[in-house]
Amino acid sequence: MRAGTSMTADWKELWRPAAVLANREFARGSRWITLRAGDEHPVPYEPGNVLALRLGHAGATMKHAYTVTWADPAARTFSIIYRVIPAGRMTPRLAALGPDAPVEFSGVHHNPIRHEVNPGARQVVGLATGTGVGPLYGYFRYVLEGALERRPLALFVGFREEADIGPRAELDALAAAHPNFTWAPTLSSPGPAWEGLRGRLGESVPPLIERPRETHFHLVGNGAMLVEMEAALAQAGVPEVFISDETYFNWEAEPADDVVARITARFRTDA
Repeated sequence: MRAGTSMTADWKELWRPAAVLANREFARGSRWITLRAGDEHPVPYEPGNVLALRLGHAGATMKHAYTVTWADPAARTFSIIYRVIPAGRMTPRLAALGPDAPVEFSGVHHNPIRHEVNPGARQVVGLATGTGVGPLYGYFRYVLEGALERRPLALFVGFREEADIGPRAELDALAAAHPNFTWAPTLSSPGPAWEGLRGRLGESVPPLIERPRETHFHLVGNGAMLVEMEAALAQAGVPEVFISDETYFNWEAEPADDVVARITARFRTDA
């Protein structure tokens, strides 16, 4: 470090203190944790940024990267939606944290989603699996409440069963407040009383998208969904600059040609 350079220049590399404000379950196995920074450094997060959380347990430490759902830099708070893996090492302990529990965090990585969405597209569609809904909910809230988007905006989220859907109340409220935003869950294993979309995202959503070649798609979640959908979008003629993503797991997934062909055929490329 040069003489006279402040240590605050390295704050992005520090493990910084935070305290839990809330940590609630909003759907089966999925939780929303909100934390407040406990130091003087900036909290510059936006939906889509990635940071690391670190916990101490039984004399050891564990850490993992998480994507920001929402943040309030003025209040020095940020929140993350995560899924509890019962046999996991970290998420069961994260889920057990109550108000004021200490957590450490570090880093500002990955572009905010709003920086990845192409301004030249006619509309924006978010596609997510499971807790991938978090940063997309945050992105749509950010641009709508900030009056940054007037284009049609839509979010589709794939879940297994109805008990897994969320954050339902927050998304419903966002859609009610902003006429240019719609959202819908689609279930791969729906119950007999389910009246919404059925099937995986690649099955239920493509027929609903008007003018896909003029649409920006942002995908978050299961790597298998991402590679299959992105291959289908390319085959359907969607420009590469109209596709952005973040993989949560299944990073090594490869698209199956027959699945991609079926997804491609469902897009309304003649519209």
